[in-house]
Amino acid sequence: MVHPAPSMAKQLRFSDHTTEVPKRNYDQLNIDSILESLFAVSDYGLIDASFDGLVKSRSSDSHQDDFIQCALHLGSVILEAGKRSARKRSSVHNASVWPLPPHLTIKVFSMLDTTSVWSATATCLFFQKCAKDPFCYTNIDLAALVPKMRPKIIVPKINARVSTMIEQAGNALQSIKLCGPYYDEVATQEEMLPICSCLSSLSANGGAPGSRLKRLRLYNIGVPDGWGDATFVTKKISASLTVCPSLVEIKIVSTDVHISRILKSVSRYCRLLECFIFEYAGGSPDLLEASVCKEFVFNCPKITTLALQGRQVFPSEAFELVKGFHENLGTEGGANSLEVMIIRRFYSRLAKVHVKKLMKALLAGKFRRLRHLDISDSTCLYNDDDSDDDIHYYDISFIPIKKLMKQRPNFRLVYKYNGSYTDTSS
Repeated sequence: MVHPAPSMAKQLRFSDHTTEVPKRNYDQLNIDSILESLFAVSDYGLIDASFDGLVKSRSSDSHQDDFIQCALHLGSVILEAGKRSARKRSSVHNASVWPLPPHLTIKVFSMLDTTSVWSATATCLFFQKCAKDPFCYTNIDLAALVPKMRPKIIVPKINARVSTMIEQAGNALQSIKLCGPYYDEVATQEEMLPICSCLSSLSANGGAPGSRLKRLRLYNIGVPDGWGDATFVTKKISASLTVCPSLVEIKIVSTDVHISRILKSVSRYCRLLECFIFEYAGGSPDLLEASVCKEFVFNCPKITTLALQGRQVFPSEAFELVKGFHENLGTEGGANSLEVMIIRRFYSRLAKVHVKKLMKALLAGKFRRLRHLDISDSTCLYNDDDSDDDIHYYDISFIPIKKLMKQRPNFRLVYKYNGSYTDTSS
């Protein structure tokens, strides 16, 4: 039987409740020799038998319980020490067998999606050091990341991690794609945390991370409609735009924000913008002033794609943008560059007069570069031009499709209403 060393056995005193080990210099206990002797045993059956004998030799049940608890604790300590040493050895091994030098490893990491880089950093210290290079986070892509943990737990971690990556990227940052958690029916209001706090890091180091950012794509980074204040998310996004003068694309999907304030920030700080996409099916309609529309059109002369989809905008206000493009034709405004316009699924029905005016402008040769127009609506048109009656239009034969296609054969017109659907490309 294997017995503990006499010097250690004398130091263990089992009471009715606890196992006490007197404080003393652990070198005196000769721990190394004890572990060496224990690990030298090849027949584990002997350890089982010895342990059972030691338990039975205790004078009472309470002493036996204390002895067992002490053994369990000691076993867990040894187990954790073994795991820690295994991780260290694996880390050294991974670094030694990895065939690429640091600069090529960094290049490989720069071509991976962000979650893959995260996973790689957990394998060894060499990868951790390489992953700190700014070029590993030139394109931060977390759109495919759908947290499986409760949002209250995972969202702060994501915000903190993305903030670190943005700061590490510095002025090498080119694009950001974020996707927030999808809240289930059992989520509480305390767990409705938006993934947008990390955007504040774009202004770090004098705005270096945001200075060369080209593309910002945000999916579901707010909270569900009715659960939170859209003002907070709007402020975070608007503030981040102030340090992003190089943006050419902004895409905001399934996020409850005030589009008027976003457009104001875009008009003032993102004048190189080429693509603006906003899509949200919920929320209360946002009043989009004519002055905001005109400022956006005039200050963003390079805009080629404009897409407004969802119930946050009144159709009359959306067509203020169309009017703004129309009025700025021939000037330095964005109307001359517009190629794709998608204006659909509004808060209220689309007016027939708006569609007629737009068709008239197209036939008159306006919007020369426009090649794709989608004005679909979920219900129908209504009449508000020169009559007093409110007639619902399911028949849109008033749109001169044949004449339009004859003048502009490469033009694509898409409109879908209740009972009517046309796509001139098909």
